[in-house]
Amino acid sequence: MKSFIERTFRPFFILTGAGTALAAGDALWPQWALKNVQKISFVPDYTIIVQHWGAMVGLMGVFMIVAAFREEWRKPILIYSAIEKAFMVYLVLTNNAWPYAQGFFIPATMDATVVLYTIVYFYIYGFNTSFAADKAHRGEA
Repeated sequence: MKSFIERTFRPFFILTGAGTALAAGDALWPQWALKNVQKISFVPDYTIIVQHWGAMVGLMGVFMIVAAFREEWRKPILIYSAIEKAFMVYLVLTNNAWPYAQGFFIPATMDATVVLYTIVYFYIYGFNTSFAADKAHRGEA
């Protein structure tokens, strides 16, 4: 399993980070994003919170991409993204009977995959080990 994580970590977090970063569309084009992506009505009274959410989640995606390349970013970014994404999955699942949840099923599926991958990552490496430290310990670096 360790070799699987080592081979897939960078592409996985580039891909899922890019998908997460797309939420920045809510910050830049809230009316269009809500109507066409999330499939919910645009309510002008909620523009600030929608744009703020889009900025926060969009930046999370950018940070996930950076963490794919910078090991020192991994632990805090993976912990935060797993918590944020697990909560999003919870929200979609507990609201799945409502029409407004329908536009969130694809992102929630991606988020669940990131959470599961992160759990496996920390199960294998723990919270105090990195790829480089693990390879050095095995005499490979």
